[in-house]
Amino acid sequence: MNKPDIFRKVGAWRLLVLPLAAIATATAGEAVAQDNACDFFKSKTVELVVPFEPGGGFDIYGRMVAKFMGDELGVSHMIVRNQPGAGGLLATNQTWKAKPDGLRIQLMSTSGMITAEVGGAEGVGFKSGEFSWIGRVTGEPDIVATSPEGGVEDVDALARISAERKVRIGSSGVGDIDYVEAELLKIIFDLNSDIITGFSGAPEVYTSLARGELDLFTSSLSGAVVAVKAESGKPLWVFDTEGTDVMPDVRPLSEVIDPQFLPLVEAHSNVIAAGRALAAPPGVDEARLTCLRDAFDRTMAGEGLMEESRKLNRPVQPLTGAEIDEMISSVTEGAPQVYVDLLKQTYGQ
Repeated sequence: MNKPDIFRKVGAWRLLVLPLAAIATATAGEAVAQDNACDFFKSKTVELVVPFEPGGGFDIYGRMVAKFMGDELGVSHMIVRNQPGAGGLLATNQTWKAKPDGLRIQLMSTSGMITAEVGGAEGVGFKSGEFSWIGRVTGEPDIVATSPEGGVEDVDALARISAERKVRIGSSGVGDIDYVEAELLKIIFDLNSDIITGFSGAPEVYTSLARGELDLFTSSLSGAVVAVKAESGKPLWVFDTEGTDVMPDVRPLSEVIDPQFLPLVEAHSNVIAAGRALAAPPGVDEARLTCLRDAFDRTMAGEGLMEESRKLNRPVQPLTGAEIDEMISSVTEGAPQVYVDLLKQTYGQ
């Protein structure tokens, strides 16, 4: 290489100094702006709303996250407030209308809110895709359970009960995911059935199931695990196209149904995967939302929460805010029409 070539390369490098310096300055400026956004939370109290009664799976997950996320966010306190009602819709509607300052966040019954919205359920005052999504805590499958002493062992036993009387299926309320699953079971198994609502949450439904007042109930996998230990429920099937390692002897629902209903099970299992996720009201400032998302990600990766998860037997399967945002949009905008029609029928639309 001759001397002029060297000088030309040096000259070209010098021309890059100014733009690179400008980029570095801009990056530093963005970091400062982000730090300032996160400083907002210092000395503040953040309210984490759980849309169900204390003691259930949602309450346990909400308190588990709040215990560690407050420190990661740098707030003075992160408190859990239970706000039950309408299968989770009451709290969700209020969070939708809340001030978008990041000081009210909610553990969403994401699957239930999506099905209620897509199905046009009465009382839905929100659009799932427009919440400020922070991240998913867990996306475990749901379990179809029966009474330990109820005599339902398989599809044939369920059909015999249906021929004699109405099959009693428990539900927390019309807005909850277990109500949709009750309707799906009714269609898939052609049941003569009643959906019994008015329960405060899964623990109360399982108590009724154990007393023989109900025949079927669907809940999260972790809720079913607790019920099995308490001898208040017996798992029948995984509401999915695949089984679960947690209950290896429990077959997926797809294996025991008429193949014509497989698209319904597949569509619904995708909705269930949205699971339990944290969100703030729509319109939270982007930099402030990033603070919430980063604090959530650090919380979910921390050893403290992982140890708590193992101790409480409450598994976590986290997704980032961007990932759960994309997942929800794909469901609300791209659900199969047969599933949408079923949801509308379920909610009387």
